[in-house]
Amino acid sequence: MRLKASEITGVRDRLLKDQKYKCPLCEGSMRAGHKKPALDHDHKTGYIRDVLCNNCNGMEGKVFNLARRCGSGQESKWIANWLEYQKRHSESQHGGLLHNTHRTEDEKRLARNAKARKKRALNKRKAK
Repeated sequence: MRLKASEITGVRDRLLKDQKYKCPLCEGSMRAGHKKPALDHDHKTGYIRDVLCNNCNGMEGKVFNLARRCGSGQESKWIANWLEYQKRHSESQHGGLLHNTHRTEDEKRLARNAKARKKRALNKRKAK
């Protein structure tokens, strides 16, 4: 059954209550004044799924569309594989090798401080 535009608010509010006003993805509260609720649906079938917070609804669509770019036609399988890949690599798998462009938080802080010192010195020279 296709909903009329005038029925969306009622369905969203009913589902939101059934979900205890909690986004199923980020688990954030969607009570009044918190995250804005969005009625999520499957773009292939049109079926309504749940109410997601507006941010998660947008991210869900972006993730799905990016997964579609892999071209296999099995977006859900790609996403499941990606989740497994992330779990597998939550700890070092290759002897602790670091990518050459990676910077630790301490290295980033030192670089920011050096940049700020350089900028202050430049401004001091300009002021003279």
